[in-house]
Amino acid sequence: ERSICFVHVGKAGGSAVGCSLGFSLHCNGSKQRQGQLPKLTTSVFHKDVYNCHDNSAYFLFVVRDPIDRAQSAFNYERPSFSDDGDDDENVKELYVDCPFWTFEELIQNGVLSPEEVSDENKEGPSSETCHARAINSLHGTENHASHLYFNYQYYYEAVPQDAQILVIRNEHLVDDWNDLESFVGGKGKANRDVQSIPKSNSYPHSAEDLFLSESSQVALCHELCNEIQMYKSILERAVNLDKQQLQVSLDELKAKCPEEASAEFCSDALPDISQKLAENRGYDTV
Repeated sequence: ERSICFVHVGKAGGSAVGCSLGFSLHCNGSKQRQGQLPKLTTSVFHKDVYNCHDNSAYFLFVVRDPIDRAQSAFNYERPSFSDDGDDDENVKELYVDCPFWTFEELIQNGVLSPEEVSDENKEGPSSETCHARAINSLHGTENHASHLYFNYQYYYEAVPQDAQILVIRNEHLVDDWNDLESFVGGKGKANRDVQSIPKSNSYPHSAEDLFLSESSQVALCHELCNEIQMYKSILERAVNLDKQQLQVSLDELKAKCPEEASAEFCSDALPDISQKLAENRGYDTV
């Protein structure tokens, strides 16, 4: 029986699901669950680690609404200035050299034009260099924050074009896990025993870290338009979601990004990431 490849998209709830599947990254004592789904999910794809077979029966994505995932990724990557001096220079270029210590500052100072800068932020727009870093980080074309760089486009384009996709949605984690367990031949719905999935690699944040103004959310939806289309494509190809489940997630997305959720294409072209795939996923350059 062919195995399932676990596609661990960063800051989408992948650590919680991965630990329940039996993988050891960021588990903090969490243990593998019993069931058919952990038994079949034997390989993992995360950032530049790909030990999956291209003919795997399924590729299991854990996904999260792109707005929340981007904010969580930004907060997670912020340098700690620990004594070991392990902070990456590329990371410091975004968070320290530019006025982007919070996600709100990234959008207000780095994305919005001078006339759009909100009254809450008096520092004004960033330099041309910082503006480019902010935009390119959100688009996944510069690596100043690895979980922004390894985005939905990267993972979606890295799996085989004919891959059979499964999805666990962060917003519906337990229900999707239980449905998938039944989907792959495990316990039926009447015998469910998973009531919760412990969080892993998750840390408390201040109110400032979690704040996103209305103007920032509108600007972020625009900059993440292509990511939103990738997210929609993953959901739409998920063979384990029915039409109602798909619509629920699309409606949740539309509540935050109404234009981009309804759009079929974006004003910005989808980035060419062939070099990123060649360097990290292992494909030869075309």
